[in-house]
Amino acid sequence: MIAKISRGWRAGGLVRYLMGAGRFNEHTNQHVVASWDSDPQRHQPQRRPDGEFDVAGLVDELTEAAEAAGIAQTPPPRVTGQRVPRGPVWHCSLRNSATDRVLTDAEWAEVVEDLMDRTGIAARGDLGGCRWVAIRHADDHVHIAAVLVRQDNGRRVHPRNDYLRAREVCRDAEQRHGLSPTAPADRTAAEPATRAEQEKAQRRGETETSREWLRRAARTAAVQAQDPEEFFRRLADQGVAVLPREMPAGQLVGYALAAPGDTNGDGMPVWFSGRSLARDLSLPKLLERWASAPPPAQPLPPKAHERTRVGAAERAEAVVDAISAVEHATAALVAGEHDVAASVAHAAGDMVTAVCTVTGKASELDQVRREVAERFDRAIRTPGVGQPRRWAPVAAELRTAAWRLIALRAVAGPRSDEGVAQLAVALAALIAEVAAYRESQQCLAQAAAAGHSADLLASASRPPGRKGETPARGQQPAGRRARPDVGRSRPGAAPGRSGNGDDRGRRR
Repeated sequence: MIAKISRGWRAGGLVRYLMGAGRFNEHTNQHVVASWDSDPQRHQPQRRPDGEFDVAGLVDELTEAAEAAGIAQTPPPRVTGQRVPRGPVWHCSLRNSATDRVLTDAEWAEVVEDLMDRTGIAARGDLGGCRWVAIRHADDHVHIAAVLVRQDNGRRVHPRNDYLRAREVCRDAEQRHGLSPTAPADRTAAEPATRAEQEKAQRRGETETSREWLRRAARTAAVQAQDPEEFFRRLADQGVAVLPREMPAGQLVGYALAAPGDTNGDGMPVWFSGRSLARDLSLPKLLERWASAPPPAQPLPPKAHERTRVGAAERAEAVVDAISAVEHATAALVAGEHDVAASVAHAAGDMVTAVCTVTGKASELDQVRREVAERFDRAIRTPGVGQPRRWAPVAAELRTAAWRLIALRAVAGPRSDEGVAQLAVALAALIAEVAAYRESQQCLAQAAAAGHSADLLASASRPPGRKGETPARGQQPAGRRARPDVGRSRPGAAPGRSGNGDDRGRRR
């Protein structure tokens, strides 16, 4: 069971939508299944002659306490540079799997009442709690609409950790009703794009939101750099607007990014802080990451006849160094060294970014690199903290090798194809071990993301005409375990977005 929570201002608009036909007439048998006073039938709106539900009475009841207390129910005028405060309307949808049995209205009411109690919105036995209703218009989910104003004193209610409490309620309901199990909340998922951001991207004719594009650009620049100055320079090279944040004394404390052409209603850039893109992209976390490994050695100079910045010898050595580091990290996970596993998983994310960046169109990885980078980024974070606090030597070796590899900018040519293919196979084996490690932690989302990434890389690294075959044992690091089928997808899955921050041509 999955819960999604949002905040708004207009209870009337929310209730009308929930009791309406839906955007595509998908809502059927709309009815109230639970309410603040345990009398849902009394609050069931009646149909008008035109077939629509008359929700005016229900809306008045929900908002009565807010009206009496004089609490605004419309957003204040927008002020440039200031965030719009969150409104008093709390909306949560609870949805179970399509493969689960259909819960009864009474079972859904039990789950909703548990949620209201744990979040503190309307605790059991508290007659002065907030008013709320649960509306059902499909077999597999219900919606809760609450106005966060107490009935007894008119004070605003601010639920603390309502996302975590909702996750706890869902997991308990799964066990109690025999539903498909889901993982506990681990606070590692990146902030998703909002509905407004998605609609804005559609209006602009773009295939992804500014938040998603900036996250990928920052992730790539973080591997290309080892200090803030180079990080900002790499971002600027990709067309990203950078706003460093400094204390009055000139000390750098953070940064914000804006995508080209993304402006608000006043024509000002829409800024995203590093932490809002991902927890491990905040400046303090980046500084910890850059300090976790030694910088790579000076590159081998090109030969006299090579008219290029990076010679063939450096390209070959960087690939060999990367293969060695990846196989060393894989061996550590195979040996069950779980004290190093978290740092290896995070450093593996840098290697994935490096491989997907330098291969470009020189190999079939170009077809899958965006999805590999996007999915594996979900698997690298440690539950509860995001970025590991300790870094093992084997993880430092892996990260240094990734820095050296991505400095090549490209690996192309017949002589390098064999090395790139070998590196992709080795990296797929490492990611498979990360998937097994995450599954042992019961981190199902991370395990599924790593498993899918391993499948995509392994598929892309096989010789043409052999897509359905499993790589030979000789292509895998010695001692690699058989990985459980965690979140596997077919190797022929449609490619996703590009993981290369330099891929500006895809953004219109």
